Amino acid sequence: MISFKGYGIIIVMADYFGGLVILSKLSPYLFKIEKQQYIALLLFHIIITGINFFLLKYLNRNEIKHTVYNMRLEYVVLFVGIILFLPIFMICKDALY
Repeated sequence: MISFKGYGIIIVMADYFGGLVILSKLSPYLFKIEKQQYIALLLFHIIITGINFFLLKYLNRNEIKHTVYNMRLEYVVLFVGIILFLPIFMICKDALY
């Protein structure tokens, strides 16, 4: 069980996974080449991680309300985004080079 405080984690999860669903539905229509789809996935991950970081920075602007295991949620999102970037990059590496 994840120990969290505030509703920020729910917003982040809905934002990230909802965006992935939309990207997966629109990707075959917008990007015809597989290489373009992988580049879109990489860019999407970087952009959504940045958006989530600044959204949570905004939510925690006055006082710390949103935490995971008593750590500020924006830094947890940034750390998880960097960790998840590595497997996404490894998946995309073969198609990009």
